[in-house]
Amino acid sequence: MAGPPQDGARPGAGRGAAAGQPVPVRRLRASLRRIREQGEEQLEDSGELNLVPYLDIVMNIIMFLLATVQFQAMLANINITLPTAALSTETTASPKPELNLTVSISDTGYTLATSGTVLFRGFRLAPEGLVQTTRDLPTLPKVSNQLDTEGLTQVLAQIKERFPDEDRAVLTASPEVPYEQVVKTMDAMRERGGKPLFPGVLLSAGVQ
Repeated sequence: MAGPPQDGARPGAGRGAAAGQPVPVRRLRASLRRIREQGEEQLEDSGELNLVPYLDIVMNIIMFLLATVQFQAMLANINITLPTAALSTETTASPKPELNLTVSISDTGYTLATSGTVLFRGFRLAPEGLVQTTRDLPTLPKVSNQLDTEGLTQVLAQIKERFPDEDRAVLTASPEVPYEQVVKTMDAMRERGGKPLFPGVLLSAGVQ
């Protein structure tokens, strides 16, 4: 004979499961929730990391790198060949000659030189080029034992007409030349009658 039911136990409890009746949805959800919580607690206790988020990040980085490489490859295929007409024009154009004007002060007067050519006394700028009939120096001798600054300005004005784009000139002087003469020469080289000649006067290293 079966004993009496225990305290707190209801008659017929558990009969549904034993008889094959379906479990209620609420009870099933509670059981799944409890199992999932137990699994998460076990993972936290074991110290294992969830690698799924990290794998997602790595996959996104790989896709970004592949897209970047493809974009760079497309840029490398751009045709940057210049037109042949522009290249032929640049190569056939003759370079513009530089003046490289140099004015030297000595105890005898002014000596001028341009692009490695010394301008001798009595030189002339003809349409066909430089004409020199003597080999005498200096180019502009002293007048009454004074430097011919007015003659220097006139000569530089003629050179300026032939080279209107040139603004620079180098000034050198012997150590015995007074600094006052150097300043007067610089003024004569910079302008004439308010019109600029060679305003960019550069003093040589030997000028004191």
